[in-house]
Formats: sequence, C-alpha cells, structure tokens
Amino acid sequence: MKIKREYTIAGVVLGGIALLVFGVNYLKGLDLFQKRNIYYAVYNDVSGITGSSPLFYHGYKVGQVVGTRLMTDGSGRIAVAFQVDADDLKLPRDSRLEIYSADLFTRAAQIVLGDSSVMAQRGDTLLGDAQLSLTETVNQQIDPLKRKAEAMIASVDSVLTSVQGILNKDARGHLDGSFADLHGTMTSVKQTAQRMDALFAAEAESIKLTMENITKLSNTLAANQGRLNNIFANMDSLTSSLASGELQKVLKDLSDTSNELKGTLTKINGGQGTLGQLITNDSLYNNLEASSRQLDLLLEDLRLNPNRYFSVFGKKDKLQKLSDSDVERIQRAMQAAPTK
Repeated sequence: MKIKREYTIAGVVLGGIALLVFGVNYLKGLDLFQKRNIYYAVYNDVSGITGSSPLFYHGYKVGQVVGTRLMTDGSGRIAVAFQVDADDLKLPRDSRLEIYSADLFTRAAQIVLGDSSVMAQRGDTLLGDAQLSLTETVNQQIDPLKRKAEAMIASVDSVLTSVQGILNKDARGHLDGSFADLHGTMTSVKQTAQRMDALFAAEAESIKLTMENITKLSNTLAANQGRLNNIFANMDSLTSSLASGELQKVLKDLSDTSNELKGTLTKINGGQGTLGQLITNDSLYNNLEASSRQLDLLLEDLRLNPNRYFSVFGKKDKLQKLSDSDVERIQRAMQAAPTK
C-alpha cells in the first residue's frame, strides 16, 4: 500500500511537469506533438528578437524563434534556432533567414528563398541576414543632417559675427552711399534704356527698310549663286595659273625690262647717243637761243621796214623808220646776243 502511494505521487509529479512543459510550449506557440523542423542562423546582432519572435514567409507565419545562444568560438556572434511549422515549405540550401522590422517597434524574422536546387535538411545552418531597424535607419539619415546643420549653424554664427564687426557706423555710412550710388546708376540705366527705346521707335522705319534691303541683297545673291560660283571658279583658275609660274614669269619680264631701262638711262646720263648729247651738251640750246634772237631781230626789222623786203614797184625805201625806243631795243638785243 505504501509503495502504491509513492508511485502515485511520482506519477502526479511527472504529469505536472509534463503539463507544465506542454503549457509553457503551448503559450510559446509550440506544438509538442508536431514534428519539429529546426534550422539555425548566425547573426552579429539580434536586437528585438526573443524566444517567441515569429517567422514569416511573404507575410504568412510559418514558424517562430525557439532559442538563441552565444557562439562558443569566441567570435561574439549569436546563433538563433528557428522552427518551421509549414511542412510543405521547401527551403533551398542558399535560403536566408532575415531579421527585419515588422512595424515601428517589433522585430521579426522572415524566410527569403534561394535559387539552389539542393534542399536544406533539418538542423542545417542557413545564411543569416539582418536589416536595419527603423530607428537605426532614421538615425543614419538624421545623423548626417544633424552634423551638417551643426556645421551650418557654426558657419552662420561666424558670418553674423563678421558682418556685425564689418557693419560699424562708418561702414554703414559707406554702405548707404553705395546704395545711393547704385540707385543713381540704375536711374541712369533706366533713362538710357528709355532713350534707346525712343531711338528705336523713331528709327523703326529705317531699320525696317535696312532689313528689307538686306533681304533683297540675300535674295539677289541666292538668285545669282551660279554666276558667283563661276566668278569664284574663274578666280580660282587665275590664282592657280599665277601659282603655277605665270606670275613669276611676268615678274621676271618686268625685272628684265627695268634693268634694260636702267641701262638706257645710264647711257643717256653718260652722254652716249643723240638723246644723251641733247641732255648733257648745251650747245644745241645756245644755238637755238641765238637763232631765236636773230629771228626776233629780223621780224622786228621786217615789221618796221617792210619796203626794204617787199616793194610793189621795185623801189626800196632808203630811209629807216626807227624810233629811238626801237633803236635802243635793237641795241640791247644785239648786246645780249652771244658772239661767235
């Protein structure tokens, strides 16, 4: 009888322990009567993951985290055990168990299937990956902005300090003068623009006529494009002919002619030839001058005494009809005449 009571107590204790284990696992979402598919993954950080964190596949819960522990190799990494309850879900060997932010405050895990044709077996260690939490993402975005804002505020403070130091009483006076000068300049520019507008308005008809003439000129050029092309072709032929040696030949002929003319002028200046004698010897000039004087005297005598040379009845006038002034002029002419 005593032995039965001990067995009964032991059975009750074991049953209570079994019920406790079953209840705890049930509260965790584990079914002890279901075959367990356990997979592992290793992470550097498992923030937000607990022993009952859910495991999702495309938003559908297919399991949960059943345990975490620190690796014994001293690397500081953390191994996480996942239970997959969906027996129909086949995991390729290169699948990933990724930790992500399910909402603003909750972290969960999800399965990202791979492309391998080899399926993972229970107890295999799959690739572990972890996305940044929303807080970490926001911090990563805000921290650079915060640093830039702090640097900008410091720069603005420095600029304001410098501006405050520059804009003293004298500087403000100069600045007011500069603005006044700028206002005057803008007024002058405005007046100039108004005068330009008035000028353009007054000369609008002339500008219109000028543009029309330019248009006519361009139309004329376009209409005579063929002739212009011929002119340009002729000019091109002329320049080609000149470039081919015709110009050098003409210049050579000019040079030869110039040399010959130079030689002829040298001979003339040296008194050679008839032309040279005429240029260098003044005897012909003297003879011509003496003859001219004699002819002048003869004509003067013919004017005063025509009967001496012409007589109708053959009678010559024996008296000379010379006045005193005529006699003096003839004497001066005779004295000026060169003696032989």
